[in-house]
Amino acid sequence: MKSFEHIEKMEAIMNSHEEIIKKLEDDLDFIENHQEDYNSLIEYYFSEQRNQDLEDDKNGIIPKTMSRGVLSEDLIYDLMSDYYDLGIRMLEVSAKILKR
Repeated sequence: MKSFEHIEKMEAIMNSHEEIIKKLEDDLDFIENHQEDYNSLIEYYFSEQRNQDLEDDKNGIIPKTMSRGVLSEDLIYDLMSDYYDLGIRMLEVSAKILKR
């Protein structure tokens, strides 16, 4: 009897790639559709408003119970770096896909 394991293997590869491509499309849709929100966060990072908020936090005016990760030294900067690195990686992976 002939073995058809290779068909099952290829079917699994196809299904997993279809699934991950759909997830990636959804994630890219989110990033694209929320770019304006991201841009406003970056504008806030460099704004006088954030400087005032940092001063208010330093002086204990902002409640300690309030989430204020945007006032940390690194979180927004790290997000900007992550976005940059992801953009570069997407270009590199895209080039590999297109060269196939």
